[in-house]
Amino acid sequence: MKNTHKQKELWFGFSEDKVFGEIMSNPAFCKHVLQGILPEILIKKIFPPKKQEVIIDPEHRDQKDVRLDILVEDINGNLYNIEMQRSDDDDIARRMRYYASKNDQRYTLHQGYTYNNLKNVFIIFLCTFKTKQKVAIKSTYQTINVDNHADILQDGLTKIIINSNGVPDGTETETLLNLVKLMKDLPVHGDKLFDKAQKRIESMNADPEWRDTIMDFETRMLEREQVGEKKGRMEGEKKGRKEGEKKGLQQGLKTGALTLVASLKDVGCTSQQILQQLKQKYGNVFSDKQLEEFLKQS
Repeated sequence: MKNTHKQKELWFGFSEDKVFGEIMSNPAFCKHVLQGILPEILIKKIFPPKKQEVIIDPEHRDQKDVRLDILVEDINGNLYNIEMQRSDDDDIARRMRYYASKNDQRYTLHQGYTYNNLKNVFIIFLCTFKTKQKVAIKSTYQTINVDNHADILQDGLTKIIINSNGVPDGTETETLLNLVKLMKDLPVHGDKLFDKAQKRIESMNADPEWRDTIMDFETRMLEREQVGEKKGRMEGEKKGRKEGEKKGLQQGLKTGALTLVASLKDVGCTSQQILQQLKQKYGNVFSDKQLEEFLKQS
């Protein structure tokens, strides 16, 4: 994909949240990608993908909601949850576990049904960050018997990590390799569906109105941060009346910092980028070690 944008103008590639949702919401392209990732499964037909689907548990409002990037169901009832992950927060495995539990809770087990009615669920994370150790492009995880690895627990759950910085092992399909190129903003040739996707990405970047939606998204993120800081100050002041003004203000600032971390993680900022923002806003209040702890806590 040839990037003809100006050098100083920010380019929004496939891995950007809004672009990813737009491209993957195309049923033909989404099915093509899924089939490339899972060649062993015949995906006959998929229903229109749902993007930015939010799973909310109304009876437990204190629980963390989940916003799914792309949720797809095929004609056989299999569910595919596809997520773009641009930052490594050392919580990918547990995040996949949580997403799987929310899928089961919201989409696959209804009142009056038994556990045998649970659908097969595939949690697929597309990761663009570099790992500390060499990994394959595609890594598949299932529940196995630790004493006999050939004994796979048939729980219907499969977790797949696609890493664009992974090392090919010769088992990848051409479609999967093309997907990796697209994740890295590299040109893909010889595939009509990828050609169409690349043209759509270019047209989105050339569209001022679409670019404004990205800026609006970033503005909302900033507003969320500011609301969090205000809430933190209010909570801190409330506690400060009991514990002392200084301690209360400290708690308020900490709450604001934790909210900032959560907001930046939601839009895919790396740990390094988040830490830099923390130092700029809270470096005169907290030590580097404390800020690093906030990054781990959120």
